[in-house]
Formats: sequence, structure tokens, C-alpha cells
Amino acid sequence: MLKEAEEKWYEEDVKKALTKTPERKKKFCTFSGIPLKPVYTPNDVKDLDFLKDLGFPGQYPYTRGIYPLMYRTRLFTMRQYSGFGTAEETNEMFKYLLKHGETGLSIAFDLPTQMGYDPDHPMAKGEVGKVGVSISTLRDYQILYRDIPMDKISVHIQANANAIFMMAMHIAEAENRGLPPKVLWGACQNDILKELIARGAYIYPLEPSMRLCCDVIEYCVKNMPRWQPITVCQFHIQEAGANFVTAMGFSLANAIAYVEALLKRGLPIDSFAFNISVWNVVCGPDFFEAICGLRAARRLWAKIMKERFNAKKPESLTMRIFMGSGGAQMTRAEPLNNIVRGTISALAGALAGVQAMNIQCYDEAYAIPTPEAIKIALRTEQIVAYESGVTNVVDPLGGSYFVEALTNEVEKELKRIIEEVDAMGGAVEAIKKRYFQRIIAKQAYEYQKAIETGELARVGENIFVAEEVTPIKTFEVRPEVEKKRLEEIQAYKASRGYAKVEKVLDELRKAAEGAGNLMPYVIRAVKAGATVGEMAEALRQVFGTAEDLAA
Repeated sequence: MLKEAEEKWYEEDVKKALTKTPERKKKFCTFSGIPLKPVYTPNDVKDLDFLKDLGFPGQYPYTRGIYPLMYRTRLFTMRQYSGFGTAEETNEMFKYLLKHGETGLSIAFDLPTQMGYDPDHPMAKGEVGKVGVSISTLRDYQILYRDIPMDKISVHIQANANAIFMMAMHIAEAENRGLPPKVLWGACQNDILKELIARGAYIYPLEPSMRLCCDVIEYCVKNMPRWQPITVCQFHIQEAGANFVTAMGFSLANAIAYVEALLKRGLPIDSFAFNISVWNVVCGPDFFEAICGLRAARRLWAKIMKERFNAKKPESLTMRIFMGSGGAQMTRAEPLNNIVRGTISALAGALAGVQAMNIQCYDEAYAIPTPEAIKIALRTEQIVAYESGVTNVVDPLGGSYFVEALTNEVEKELKRIIEEVDAMGGAVEAIKKRYFQRIIAKQAYEYQKAIETGELARVGENIFVAEEVTPIKTFEVRPEVEKKRLEEIQAYKASRGYAKVEKVLDELRKAAEGAGNLMPYVIRAVKAGATVGEMAEALRQVFGTAEDLAA
């Protein structure tokens, strides 16, 4: 009956309408290329089993959210990605954001810190403090966290190749304050596989990079129950050019590789599954694909953990999501339009049931954001949370014919990607074969071509282009920051007794030659006064440096 009615509607009403006005496009697809019908009906979800496929929020397979009442009990954490030149400036920005209602912190490090170089290293020249805070010593870290409680405010440490050094500093500074590791609250990114395939901020070859990543996870699982030692990252894979679904599929394949590596260490699945289930994702640019994609990913991850890895604890099956709006979606043309793009992403994230948000700022197509731009991004999250009403009902779009049909389609595609990676021997082997890198490069080309041809609309950039330029004030790194940091690190190294540092670095090198967990050695090195550059160099002497896997 319904099918006949739909066919009749198409043959009569639709064809008649098309004789007067043709459709705007030859085909309608999501951002990732999933074809879209003009309308969805119960026939598109006729096989949907409510309890099996959706269930209630807080119940397997967690399609509708990982907590029973979601935002009715606690809103998503608001944590803007922040890092400015020096530890002093970044500490001031943290306090500024907390004063204006931010509920968590997110640390952005400059490139030398991310790559394991001190400000006085030749490779650091010209980059110190430019895209984040420069941190080399425990003293820097103490300034970064000055007057901020480490057990009361959660932090997301955006470290990957350098995660072991930053985690050691976090632990050492907490112990200076009398706080044991078990009370620390937060997460670090620590996703080295996505660095090797997408972002490029890696230090060591693939195998030792995986070892360091898993050393951090293992240490935190055993000593820091409130800490999430890895945030699997879809975000940077999409930012490198992959579409939303491909990036999500690759990040799931990477997560499977981390799980398998930890199982090989002898850790029971339920001892660490909860700690590995945090994702950093781009929520957009396609509003409904982002919502459905996150619902699908959450459901598929629950199935993977239950059926593939035999996890038993309910919390082992849950995917927690930290979303951003994506810097690549922001345009230099008419930058104030980016406020609207960020708002749409924030709405999508709230409707998808994410646990934390970071909205890219309107000026990020030019530089790291100004305080004003960060405040507007924070205010966007707050207006969505407190004024829009979308946080009052759990999964308010659940049951929509279109939303459920698209959720199913995305899940099918994610499963196909994972099966393809499995057939290659898993994510690590796929990286060695440069499979991920080829797909990302191809989709990046297609993405840019779609913008240039106008197939992918960007208001103000390739449609409705205005002749006048919208002037905005952008952030400028003060040239004296690099000079200041250079003088600081040179004075620091000259003032300390190096014998103690040399001893712990030698112990770290010897430990790296073995197979044990390196985290305790790095913590001792930090406490003894070793710098990030010195610790990274000690490990380079054992592990070597990474070949260009991202090429």
C-alpha cells in the first residue's frame, strides 16, 4: 500500500512538478557521497528493530547516546583548543576561558614541542610559540597550570608523538602538589597512527611509535582510573582531505589496532576498553551526515567491542565523542560566516549526543584565534546548550525515517572500510602499504576540485562572492616570544647540574633498548630536570626517526 502510494506520488506529483521546475542538481549526495532520496518513508526503515538497532539511551548498542538521560543530567564539556606562545600567556587564556564559563581545558602545543625539540634546537627556529604553547621543562608546565586545580578541572592534552613526555610532566607536577596520579582527571590524544597517515607530526618510526603510545595507555590504565590515555582521532584524517565517512572508518581501524596491541601485552579487554573509547571528530560540514555518522559509529563500536573482542562491561562498549567543527571548513573569504558554520556544527554535535565540544573560531583560516574569537566560539556552545532547547530531549531526531536510514547507510560503509583494512592485515599493515595515505590524497584532490568547480558550495568563497574584503583583527605572535623562550631554555640548561640529568637519560636509553614500559623512566627524567628535547633525542638515538610515511 505505502509503496504503491509512493510510486503514484512520484509518477503524478513529482513528474508534474519537474515539468515546471527541474531539480537544482543532477544528483543529491551527502558530503561523503552517499546518495540521497528526495523523501524517506517507513519503507526505508522497514527492517529496523527498535530494541536491537536503537534501544534506549544508555543501553546497547548506544545508537541514541551512552547515558540514560544525556544532557538532562550533564551538558557536554566545553573546552576550546588553546595555546599561546608562552606558558604564562596560555595560563592567562585558560583562566580567561574558565572565567567565561568554559568547563574543561584543551592544550595546544607549538610544533617544536610536538616534534620533540627545545626552543634552542635549529629545527625549532621560526616556529617557537606560533601554533601553540612552547613547553620544554617541568618548570614550564608548572607555569602553564599555575592556580588551576588538576583534580577538579578536566584537561585534554593534545599530544601525540610527544604524549609520553607531556603525560610525565602532568604526573610530575601533580605529585609536586601532593596529588597522586589516581586523582588526575582528563585525557591525552596520543593517536600516533593518524599522525603517520594524516597530520605528519611524528618523531619515531611506526613500531616504536606504537610502543610509546601503548606504554602511555598501559601506565594510565594501571595507575590513573580517571584518565583517558588515548583519543582516537577522526578529526585530523578528515582535515587532511578524507571525507567524513572515510575518516571515521580509518579511525575505527586504527582503534582496532590499538586494542589488538594492548591485548598482545596481556591486558584483559575490560581492563582498558573504557580508556580507549574516546574519539576526536569533525562534526560536519554535512549536518545530517555528521549526526547520523556519529550515531552509526557509536553503534558499530559497541558491536566491535562486544562481538569481536568479547568485552563484557557495559562501559567497555561505549564510544565517547569530543567534537570540533573542522578548520578546513572555515573560509578566509568573509570570515564572519565561519561563526554560522561553527553554530551548525555545534547543533549537529548536540543532536548527535557528543560528550565534549571545541568549535573552530571564525579567524582560524588566518591564524590561531584571538581571545575575542575564542570567546565567541565558547558563547556559541553555551547558546546551543542553554538557549536552543536541543539539549532537553535525548536523541530528538531518533525515529526519523531519513535519520535512521542514513545511520544505517553510514554504518554499512564503515563496516566495508574496516573489512578492507582487515583484509590487508590491519591498520598498521595498511599504513606500511600506504593504503590510507593514497585514499586520503585522492579524496583531498577531489574535495579541492569540488570547491574550485563549485560542486561543493562555500558561501562567500565560490558562490555569492563579494568584492569587498571583510577586515578582521587576527592573532599575531610577538617576535620577542621566540627570543624569550630561547633565552629561558639556555639559562635553564646552564643553571642545573647536568650529571643527574645525564644519568636518567642514560637509563632511559637503556630501557628503550629493552621491551619494558618506558613511562616510569620518562617520569624520572622529567623530575630530574630533563627537557622535552633531551628526552626525545635520547629515544631517537635508540629508535631512529620516522621515514616519510605521510608522503
